[in-house]
Amino acid sequence: MKKPSEVCRRVGQRIRALRKERKWTQEWVAEKAGVSVRYYAQVERGQRNPSLVSLQKIADGLGVTLEDIFRFSVNRALTEDEEKMVSLIILVLSKGSKKSTRRVRKVLQEII
Repeated sequence: MKKPSEVCRRVGQRIRALRKERKWTQEWVAEKAGVSVRYYAQVERGQRNPSLVSLQKIADGLGVTLEDIFRFSVNRALTEDEEKMVSLIILVLSKGSKKSTRRVRKVLQEII
């Protein structure tokens, strides 16, 4: 078997981190995503080069956006508290009401 490409490895690590952050099993996410557990596990290990459609299914199963899967840290890993904060912001922005989305954006703009 060929060595997995760097991008597949990094995407797999990111997906695993998102899953573990939620304390979900591979089986749970695979079921929610509509993919086999074997396939999902291979994606997490960087052994598969998933299509964008498959990545969208996995993102949906994790309750995140496709963009979140490709959000790699550049200089350092986020702390656990920072990861929780980012996850909450993403959740509100992606699933919240228009009013809550506007509030989050306004707060973030004030901070920046």
